[in-house]
Amino acid sequence: MKIIPIVLCLCLIFAVSFAAKKKEKKVEKDNWDELESILDDIDDSKKERDVSDANKSDKKAVVKTPEENPCKDLVCGWGKECIIDKKGRPTCECTSKCPEVEDPMDKVCGSNNATFPSLCELYRQRCVCKRRGKECENNAFAKVHLEYLGECKKLDECTDELMSQFPERMSDWLFQVMKELKKRRELRDIDWEELVAEAENDDEKKHVYPVIWKFCDLDIKPHDKSVSHHELIPITAPVIPMESCIKPFLEQCDANKDGSITIKEWGKCLGLKEGEIQERC
Repeated sequence: MKIIPIVLCLCLIFAVSFAAKKKEKKVEKDNWDELESILDDIDDSKKERDVSDANKSDKKAVVKTPEENPCKDLVCGWGKECIIDKKGRPTCECTSKCPEVEDPMDKVCGSNNATFPSLCELYRQRCVCKRRGKECENNAFAKVHLEYLGECKKLDECTDELMSQFPERMSDWLFQVMKELKKRRELRDIDWEELVAEAENDDEKKHVYPVIWKFCDLDIKPHDKSVSHHELIPITAPVIPMESCIKPFLEQCDANKDGSITIKEWGKCLGLKEGEIQERC
C-alpha cells in the first residue's frame, strides 16, 4: 500500500502559495523566480527640443532622440546592479541596498547555515565579501549560496528508507502540482493540460508525464536540454525544510558528476523505464 507523506502535500501548498505571493512583491524581490536579477527597461523619455534664441525663432525646433539607458541590455547576477561609470559605461556593481522586509517568509537560509533577512541580502553579502568590501559582515559569505527558503533550522534526517521511496513519492507529488497548475490555468503549454487530463485516467502516464514535465519546466535558463544546480533551486529551496531528502536525491541524479542532469539521467533517477523517457522540451 502506497502512503504519500502529508509533508508532500504541504510542500505543494507551500511552493504554489509562495510563488503566488512573490508575484506581488517589488521587482527587487522577484529575482527568486528568475534565478537572476534582470534590470528594468528604461522608461520612455519625453522628446526634448532645442529652440534657438528669440532672434532665430523662425527656425524649426531641433528634436533630440532620447538616448537609451546603457543598462538596458546588461544583465547582472544576483546581488549586483547596473551602475553607469564616469565614462558613461554600464558596469555591474554589488547592490548598494536591499529593500527592508519584515515578513518572516522573506528570510532565507544560506549554505553556511546562516539566516539572512532576504534573498537580496544573501547575495549582496556574497558580492561585497567577494570584493572584500567594507560592508562585508563575514569573509565566509563570499562563497555562500541559497540553501532553502525560510529561517535556518535543524532538518529531519534523510534515511536510506526515505531515499529508496523518494522517486515514487516525488513523481506523485509532481502530479499533484501539475493538477493544481492546470486548475489555475498556469501550465505554460496547453499540451501539458491535455497530458494531465490523459494521465488522470492512466496510472502509468500519471507517473511518466509529471517527471518529463518537471524537467522541461526547470530547463529554462539556459534552455540546453540539461538542468544545472541553479535551475534546481526553484524546486529544492521551497521544499528542503519539509523534505530533507530532495537535495541529496537530486544530487545523485547527476550520474556522471558533470554539474548538470540530462533528461535520461533525470528519468532514470525518478524510476522511468528506457522507453518512457521522452524528449518533450
